[in-house]
Amino acid sequence: MKNILKKSLFSLALTLTVTEVAASIYAEDYSPLETNSSYLTSPYIDGDFEKILRYDMVCINQEGFIPNTMSGLDKAIEDLKALEKSGQFYEVTLIGYSERFENDVNEKRIASKTYADSIIDYFVDTLDENQSLENTKAYVARVKEYILEQNASIAHLEVEYRGGLDSAYSQATAEGKALSNGVMITIYVGKPQDIDSDKDGIFDKFDQCPATPRGSKVDKNGCPIDSDGDGIIDYKDKCPDTPEGVFVDKKGCPVDSDGDGVVDYKDECPGSTSGVEVDPNGCALKSTLKLSFAPGSDKILTESQEEIRRFAAFLKKNTAYEVEITGHTDSVGKAVVNMDLSQRRAKMTKEALVKEGVEESRLRTKGRGELDPIASNKTKEGRSANRRIEVELFLNEE
Repeated sequence: MKNILKKSLFSLALTLTVTEVAASIYAEDYSPLETNSSYLTSPYIDGDFEKILRYDMVCINQEGFIPNTMSGLDKAIEDLKALEKSGQFYEVTLIGYSERFENDVNEKRIASKTYADSIIDYFVDTLDENQSLENTKAYVARVKEYILEQNASIAHLEVEYRGGLDSAYSQATAEGKALSNGVMITIYVGKPQDIDSDKDGIFDKFDQCPATPRGSKVDKNGCPIDSDGDGIIDYKDKCPDTPEGVFVDKKGCPVDSDGDGVVDYKDECPGSTSGVEVDPNGCALKSTLKLSFAPGSDKILTESQEEIRRFAAFLKKNTAYEVEITGHTDSVGKAVVNMDLSQRRAKMTKEALVKEGVEESRLRTKGRGELDPIASNKTKEGRSANRRIEVELFLNEE
């Protein structure tokens, strides 16, 4: 009969909802009546939990809960709410118990449901196996309903209907039988798992920077590393090997303040004039000054004064340079006139630079007339491009 009951309990439990799984759930001092592999492998016997919270059984009769047995249930509800708020994983087990059943001769022959059998059954004061099981199912359902009414969560729930297999009190008195009818509640609190949410190699419980992008290099606290010490963490640093002390932009790359294509920490001639050709060290080689002259004149127009001031500032900052200023013209007019005009324009450029504070000794001039065109003299645009002042810089070897 005991084996039949266990099989019956297992099959009945399978008809419950998904969260109500048939399992062997035991009180702390409970041991199975017979050896059965499903009992012996229960996770609630061998499971590794942070703590197990057991509560006094709540007893139930036909009117409902027996008031002076409600303390365990109320404390369980309080703990359930606290666990849900904390986000900690837990499981709840409800075990339904009843007074011990007896399948006596009279009860076994009530299958015909005759009037006489009903009279006999009326005078039998012990439960049979089926009645006991049905009672425990009702007890568990009532407790579950009450917990939900108190707005407590039991999302992870397992139940077992023990029927009258394990009487908690004496069966010799009505009081003892009544106290054997009820539900035992246990909460199994899982151990915090070692989780590394951002996959940086540091478990969440130690990670002080929990949202680091995957693949980032981090320190022992899980925070991104700034390997080159430029103030930009590695996973945002587009130039991760910048030398120490170098000024960088928001991407972690060295700054090129003068825009000459040579970053500042490699630029031996910072402050290059815009458009000036530079060597690998950032020092100017040769460039065209964008100066405007009146037609056929060596007078520098007002609109070109800013270009003169900019180039002068560069020379005053980079005192190691000497400059050769070369004038050029288009091919309109006589070649000899154009040669003279180019020489005069070069000299006027020199005078303008000296006026801005550049030492005259660093400047020399020459004219090339129409000899070195950089565009066709057949078009207006080409002739305009050929009328130019070129400057070439040389390092003073002294």
